[in-house]
Amino acid sequence: MSSKRLIQIFALVLVLFLAFKVVPMAGQWKQALNEEIDQLQAQRERLQNLLKKEAEWKARLEKLQQAESRILSRSLPGTSPEVASARLQSLLRGYGDGAGVEISALSLPEIERFGGWNLLQEVATLRGSEAEVMAFLNQVEKGRKRLRVVGFELRRQRTQLFGSVTVIGFSPVEVTAEGAQNE
Repeated sequence: MSSKRLIQIFALVLVLFLAFKVVPMAGQWKQALNEEIDQLQAQRERLQNLLKKEAEWKARLEKLQQAESRILSRSLPGTSPEVASARLQSLLRGYGDGAGVEISALSLPEIERFGGWNLLQEVATLRGSEAEVMAFLNQVEKGRKRLRVVGFELRRQRTQLFGSVTVIGFSPVEVTAEGAQNE
């Protein structure tokens, strides 16, 4: 076979290879590139829309941060649930003293965790006149720390009421240095 004939066969094989392998691959590559460009353009449009609303999102964030600060300022302080429960007991005794109610016993607080918050439940055994007990309950509900009376059992003995009151409060879960929440 002559070299001219070999070159013709080689050229024919090259043309067939390009026609059936390279051209379809180039088409697939071009299609994939077009899809990627479309996705990037859509993402750019979404980001531009978000940038247009930047002031609105900043205002929302500031409003949420202010609400969080208000909630934290009314929650029970403490770096642990035990410290917060001691503060809850101290508040209850102070409210009792202020209203003239005798608090004879405080239970060991029950502590449950809900997300980033500890729910503390305390049962106080108390004695006082109806007016004193009502003043105590009012102070618990309207005090500077957000506490709620969730149950009470009172009995009357002449002019005195005695029984127990269940109060709950919240404290934030302690966040460690690594940013993880303690278990």
